Parts: sequence; C-alpha cells; structure tokens
Amino acid sequence: MTLSKRVIIQKPDLDTCLAALLLRVSQEDDIVVVNVTEASDILDPNVLCIEAGGSGEILLNNFDHHNTDKRLPPACRQVYQQKMKERGCSFPPNLSDLVEYVCMVDERPSEHPSIPFPSLSNIFSGMLLVESNRKIQFLQGIAILKKVLAECLNPFETLPEINEWHSYIEAKIRNQVLVTDMAKNAGYYTSSQGKRIAFSESEAIGGIGALYAQGCDVVILFNPSFGNPSIQKFTIAGNNIRVYDLVEKFNTLESGWGGSEMIIGSPRAGTHLIKEHVLKIVLEGL
Repeated sequence: MTLSKRVIIQKPDLDTCLAALLLRVSQEDDIVVVNVTEASDILDPNVLCIEAGGSGEILLNNFDHHNTDKRLPPACRQVYQQKMKERGCSFPPNLSDLVEYVCMVDERPSEHPSIPFPSLSNIFSGMLLVESNRKIQFLQGIAILKKVLAECLNPFETLPEINEWHSYIEAKIRNQVLVTDMAKNAGYYTSSQGKRIAFSESEAIGGIGALYAQGCDVVILFNPSFGNPSIQKFTIAGNNIRVYDLVEKFNTLESGWGGSEMIIGSPRAGTHLIKEHVLKIVLEGL
C-alpha cells in the first residue's frame, strides 16, 4: 500500500498538473491549496511543493520557477529531467511532446501554434471555467493530462471531443465569445518606447492571443473576480518582449508579483493596485 503524501499547490494550471502527474500525485494524497506557502513546508523535504515556492530547491522536493532571478525551467520540466535520471523509469511515447507543449504554454504563450479547436489548452481552460474549487481543478487537470498520455494524443494537434470533456469544451466556447468582446472593448495605448499596449478588464479567461492579433506588443489583463474565493488579478504578457523587468517595480508597491520573461502576474493572494498604477508602470517601463 502506497502511503499518502502532503502536497502543497497554489494555482492549478497545466504546468502544476503535469508536474503532479509525473510525481504520481493522486486524490489519496493530502493536497492543500494555499495562497502563501508556509516556510516550514518549503523547508521540509517530506512535503511536496509544486509551483508553491522554493524555486530550484529540487532536493527539498520543491518544483517552482517563479520569483527568482535564476533561469529555471517550468516545474514539469524540472520533474521530467529528474525522472529521466532515474534507472528503470519508463515514459509514455508522447510524454516529451506533452512536456514541451506545457512549457511553451507556460513560458512562451506568443509562440503557441494555431491549433484548430479544441486544443489541450482550450480543454484545460474550459475545465477551469466549469470547476470552481481549486483542489478539484487540480485533480481534474491531472485527469485530463493522464487521458492525453493514455490515448497517445498529440498535444500539438486538435484533440478529440471525448464525452468526459464535453462540458469543458462548451464552457470554452462560451468564454471565447467573451474574449471576442473583450478585444473589441480594450483600451489601446503607446508606451514611452513606442510599443502598442492593450488594456482589458474582463472576467473571461485568456484573451492574450486575441489582443496580440490586434497588433499589440504588450497585453495587460485585469480580472476583477478571479477564482474562488475571488481575487483581483493582473496579467501582463509581452509578444516576444521581456516584461519580467517590471516585477521589481511592482514589488515596491506590493510584494508577490512574479512570473517568467514574457508573462508576469500579480500576487496569487490578489492585488490592491488599480488600473492607473499598473498602466503607468507599463507605459513608462516599456
């Protein structure tokens, strides 16, 4: 009998869920969803922290790549590379493609290929719309990825409309209508360096690609009611433009901003900043 383990996460996304799948996390484990991870958990190697702090501290069972100046790969690649070193460890034939796909979505969203609907990202984000509880989102995300591996599906191609994904696909279609409206109603600005900046407030999930399609170099998304319990959330993404340098400035106003080179976000516990503050920093900094 396998003993359950304590697992800490903050945000159920593709990277977190794939890392968890590779680490054999299941509903039998003691899964805890937090906004801020306790230092005692980060320092305890018996606690598995996935995208929850301790960036680069793999020996402590911490798999994260945010809030650090180190160039670290996403959590799923950290786990995959670690597993590759283990003797007798075998992988499904499409796992390397799945890791590459998830890393691309996590780090380089502007390079996301044009995949006819529904893509894996479409199905996953549709699931987030259907399920409001973050622990359930996490477990359902693992289930989606497990199905992709079991059916040997190519994540870089359109996925079949499997019955158990039907509600996710329908929710994503409804959300895409909101995203289309969001792009129409966005505000457009020119930064100090001549970059085209888009600002949009919406409760829709996603929309970065839709605003890139409008010729924007940088996109600022504000969701006034993100998640459950709801928080205020900013996401700032650059179309092949480094935006991570803005993190230091944002953290002088409130701690917890982080992300990767081309996409950053406000604290996972929520933000107190207003549109004018965020827009000013982006327009002056880029």
